[in-house]
Amino acid sequence: MYEEYKVLLVDDEAEVRTTMIKKINWKKLGFQVVGDAENGIDALEKLEFWDPDLIITDIRMPYMDGLQLAEYIYKVRPSTKVAIISGFDDFEYAKQAIKVNVMEYILKPVNAKEMSEILKKIRKTLDEEVKRIRDITSLQETFQKNLPILREYFLGNLIKGNLHKEEIPMLMEEYNLLPLMKGKSWVAVKVMLSAIPLSGTQKNRNLLYFSIKQLIEDRLKEYGNYVCFHLPSGLCIIVALEKDSQMQKLETFLNDVCRESRKFLKQPIVIGVGRAVQQIAEISKSYIEAREAASYSGTVGDVIFIDDMEIKTITPRLRLTEQDEKELEHILKFGDEEAIQSCVEMISVKMKEVKESETGCQTYIIDILSVILRVLQSGGLEEKIVFGEYRDYNGVLSGIRTEQQLYHWLCNVCFAVSGSLAKERMGTTQTIIIKAKQYIEENYANSALSLEMICGYLHISTAYFSTIFKREVGESYISYLTGIRMEKAACLLKNTDDKTYVIAAKVGYDEPNYFSYVFKKKFGVSPNKFRGK
Repeated sequence: MYEEYKVLLVDDEAEVRTTMIKKINWKKLGFQVVGDAENGIDALEKLEFWDPDLIITDIRMPYMDGLQLAEYIYKVRPSTKVAIISGFDDFEYAKQAIKVNVMEYILKPVNAKEMSEILKKIRKTLDEEVKRIRDITSLQETFQKNLPILREYFLGNLIKGNLHKEEIPMLMEEYNLLPLMKGKSWVAVKVMLSAIPLSGTQKNRNLLYFSIKQLIEDRLKEYGNYVCFHLPSGLCIIVALEKDSQMQKLETFLNDVCRESRKFLKQPIVIGVGRAVQQIAEISKSYIEAREAASYSGTVGDVIFIDDMEIKTITPRLRLTEQDEKELEHILKFGDEEAIQSCVEMISVKMKEVKESETGCQTYIIDILSVILRVLQSGGLEEKIVFGEYRDYNGVLSGIRTEQQLYHWLCNVCFAVSGSLAKERMGTTQTIIIKAKQYIEENYANSALSLEMICGYLHISTAYFSTIFKREVGESYISYLTGIRMEKAACLLKNTDDKTYVIAAKVGYDEPNYFSYVFKKKFGVSPNKFRGK
């Protein structure tokens, strides 16, 4: 048994609701009646406050019947279950109930014993649903079943540089790849078919890659820590190196793979090898180089190292990698103090590690400025925020000479940009609320005014609007709209001689009786008595 499920009872007869509450042992059945409502609209106003798991409603009620209520709930809160009590043994009613996902269609008359049996059935269904959601064993089995697909998706993102370095160790553990973290450096290898057989279909191509992958795994298992996985364009291998001498051993192994593929599979392949990187988070750099190396296959042998194709420089170039750019952009938009300082330190320390000329340092700063300016432009912020303590762009480029100067300037700029964007987001939310209130103020008299209409006007989803409206205003949209309409009605009652039905229409109620019902609920007296005060 799980925790008690919350129930909201909806019936236009108070006696029926009271009887149901008293005659049924809700606690024993695993339920708790958290509230009751007189009709569908009343229920909607209480829905967000009580957050029930189950709504039991009569079908025939004024203002909004049980089917209309069920239809609304099905659209906006499909996880909330609905059971309808009806005096109509009519196929059309039942068909409509099924269409809006009603859990039980209960025919009157129903006594406490019969209702208790129905509730046991509902309870069992709810328990099974919760069990499915919470069943760790089942989740683990599903996860393990899909692990190869998830692992390849993760590895694909890793070599594309789509991950933040902080999340890589956790994901490595999750996908049983922790041995790959045990290395002093890492290298990426790209494996491709150098020619597709004349009879080759896509299926044959995939089978060839599968066979080559098996060949690689059979031969490489004694080599060390590695992973081989599929990409749309071929195979990729990530190898963890514990010492530099392993590169030569890797070359020997890769040449053997090429030979055996040609000999046993009758399929020539080409292999590109990138340079080793010092952090696995930078493996995307090695993969780009491996891909470039493979493109030289028409002029050299089967295994191509990028180092053999490009002239080496005496010192590494100071540059902002693609991964660096992504991390900088992320912390500018969403980073907290710790994340900003960590990223800025990582970017700044490169200035110390790489002895670069003044022009090289300025080029590096221009790379950094490009990322910041891109974020500023997308966020609608002024460019001068990048100057920091410097007067202009020239001041930034000529004023930063050391790692400490870069760290100080970049930290200040990142904090300023991040703070400005946070305020901008907050301002956007406030703007949405202001526009929504203004739209309600201008359209409250329209009886058809709905959540969908407002969200269509604002061009946002109903779920997002409901969340921010409740958070910022402190009440639901329906409750707020009702409050506005009641205030306008009270003003008209005090300051005009209009009939009650006229005032009802003026504030958005087509049904005068329902207007009177809502008004009395709000002010404790009928519209006529309110006017006579």
